[in-house]
Amino acid sequence: MGKLELEEIKQRVDIVELIGRYVALKPSGKGYKGRCPFHPDDTPSLYVSPEKGLWHCFGCGAGGDAIGFLMRIEHLSFREALERLAAEVGVELREEGERQRLLRVNAAAEAFFRESLRAPEGKDAREYLLSRGIGPDLWDAWGLGYAPDSGDALLSALARHGVEELLKLGLVLKGERGYRDRFRDRIIFPLRDELGRPVAFAGRALQGEPKYLNTPNTPLFTKGTLLYGLDRARERIKTAGQAVLVEGYTDVISLHAAGVTEAVSSMGTSLTESQARRLSRYAQRVIIAYDADAAGESSTLRGIGILLDAGLEVGIAVLPEGEDPDSLVRNQGLGQLRAALEGAIPFRRFLLELLPRRFDLRSLKGKEAALELVRSLWEHIRDPLIRREWAQELSLLLELPEEEVWGALKGRISWGERESEPAFGPEEVVLRFLLLGKLGQERVSQLEVGDFSPQYQRIVGLWLERWREGKGTDPRSLTLELGPEDQERLSRILLWDVNFSDENKALEDAWQRFYLVPKLEKRLAELRERMSEAEKARDLERLRELSQKYMDLCRGKVRLSGGAYGG
Repeated sequence: MGKLELEEIKQRVDIVELIGRYVALKPSGKGYKGRCPFHPDDTPSLYVSPEKGLWHCFGCGAGGDAIGFLMRIEHLSFREALERLAAEVGVELREEGERQRLLRVNAAAEAFFRESLRAPEGKDAREYLLSRGIGPDLWDAWGLGYAPDSGDALLSALARHGVEELLKLGLVLKGERGYRDRFRDRIIFPLRDELGRPVAFAGRALQGEPKYLNTPNTPLFTKGTLLYGLDRARERIKTAGQAVLVEGYTDVISLHAAGVTEAVSSMGTSLTESQARRLSRYAQRVIIAYDADAAGESSTLRGIGILLDAGLEVGIAVLPEGEDPDSLVRNQGLGQLRAALEGAIPFRRFLLELLPRRFDLRSLKGKEAALELVRSLWEHIRDPLIRREWAQELSLLLELPEEEVWGALKGRISWGERESEPAFGPEEVVLRFLLLGKLGQERVSQLEVGDFSPQYQRIVGLWLERWREGKGTDPRSLTLELGPEDQERLSRILLWDVNFSDENKALEDAWQRFYLVPKLEKRLAELRERMSEAEKARDLERLRELSQKYMDLCRGKVRLSGGAYGG
């Protein structure tokens, strides 16, 4: 699917009609307002601009284009939302030829692995799976397979597809002696996208190391973006409102077989931000059910922060020591697993129970170490009331004054901190005028991407690149090349409800504060350094000359800093 098709869809979609299916919209100026469906909204905070094809909530910060709204409201992937809108507005999507071809090769590889599992050479693999309670019905349901030990079995079986395609998909390797299979003597788990198509593979060794080997990054697969089992679990997750997050492939298979069909795996122990955002499309809450060992405990701590950042509630299923979800079902029965999941505790309680096990809380050193561990999660907690309650609980646990605990944790966070839209300053005013094409060619030609904060650099860089190439810089053109987070920032800046009483004065004041004053401060710093060098060299004439320049610049800075913009 190319940019032209994407642009055609965005041009044809009536964003007001689309959002109006879910939100009661009322005219407001050049756009429409309504109550945001993504957070409790007592006063209409959602603004929709049909002219720009954007929406933004000034309460929770969500925003973007029509595709982004549909993704968020219906918990769809980008592709799913695109396909739905394309069908509505009559645009035919064409899969890129290469992607379709590579998907067919992976499907052929899956079929080969599945056949090999049932062949004589798959005997040890079959016995291992059976020992884990995974029988033939589950082999078929999950597409499990086996990679023979010969070193070229897959290469020979798929020779008709060409070695270059197999290399591109990470199925074969090129060595000094030619090409060989990546997976040898391994049980194979197909890794699927949310449409159920095999985009990669994971292989578990029957002997030797590494225990698990995955497909590398390919045109179909990027590590750390998929969740194993999500293609089968997503509907149940949407219905239940929660997901169960486990470590391994067999954990997922065993839990689904036992009826816990909202289980997915982070495919190892390192949950990524991308995986957490993917889960947040379908779930409001995630129960972490990692292995009950030291590695699983550490992974749980890392995962809590990542899930909180994705806006998810987090609970922890405490398993018996030494057990993982798969072994717990096999050794103690489904009832024990369900009891652990139903009894999942809030992450705060999990941490409070963990601290006495990890540290000697009677010693000052132990208390400091405990606070350091808590501090690593503190910044991920958005709700100030939860922060306060947690500080009170820690105060009792550590036998420290509450003020001392709070001071150790908060850093720059204050008691009265509240989550809200970031304030608009001179930088945002300049960026708004730039995006609206009102900054003026002279000012635009002076700008560099590095003049802006990192959060805006992708937007500014894209705008400047398109402007210099004589391409369109309208919002619809920009959103074609921006990700969800940048689309939210773009919609926030463009849909900011502000009317300047004097646009020229507002721009001049913002430009001075954002651009001219920082440039002057940089020149002043350079002059201070040169004055210090002249003083050390006892070059009094040079020192007087530099001092005069310094005073002139200081007076100029005072004049520039005197302005104020407002509406």
